[in-house]
Amino acid sequence: MKEGAVAMIDALGFRGIWDRWPPADILANMHALKDRLENDLREIATQPDMQFDATFLSDTIVLGLALPSSVPNHAALSAIYVGDIVARILAWSARSSTPLAYRGAIACGQYEISSHFIMGRAIDEAATYHESAEAAIVWLLPDARTLVGDWLRNQPNNTHFVRHSVPLRYGSAFHTYTVSPIVQAVQEEDGRSLANALLATFKGPNVGVAVKRQNTVAHLKSCFQWRGWAFPTGVDLEESAA
Repeated sequence: MKEGAVAMIDALGFRGIWDRWPPADILANMHALKDRLENDLREIATQPDMQFDATFLSDTIVLGLALPSSVPNHAALSAIYVGDIVARILAWSARSSTPLAYRGAIACGQYEISSHFIMGRAIDEAATYHESAEAAIVWLLPDARTLVGDWLRNQPNNTHFVRHSVPLRYGSAFHTYTVSPIVQAVQEEDGRSLANALLATFKGPNVGVAVKRQNTVAHLKSCFQWRGWAFPTGVDLEESAA
């Protein structure tokens, strides 16, 4: 099996989405997301060491990269590069006409990804925890956090990951590195637009949805702080989407 990093992400609120958007539009946008990701990965694959694997399982996306063991810090760098691709997915989806907010987890270890089957320790770990965050956050699991943290020890700003305490089910939290959904924004205004689009996906009076939105706001504040940008005015931790 390959040795590297795996991200497993899925869309919050995908169940029943057909009642909020025309099904044809949803499917068209999901196909467009898949095509765009595959096109990007084909372009990246022109670099010999950057051979990503990806598969879609409905709204769940599984993405893996195994850099050669001859590359120094190959496991940590695999996780960092996987996080960069995930950041693209988060931005593309937020800008869609049927926007979705994704959450998930990134694990390091052995894996295999094909069109129809996935397996390995990193797959099992990511699958176990990818739905654990009570927010639209993609975060590093403990082994991946340790590897990335060790690599960043003497260069703390040399990554797009953002440190944040991720709220988990049953009231616990885990301080780790997270993928910033605004890292693809070139300018502050674009970052605000992405944040507003992401938060607009949390709709309805359901308490669980309101909690996830509230926690997502807290994460976005960490992401804006990392970029040195002002957080959008009019967005409050106590606010719930209409």
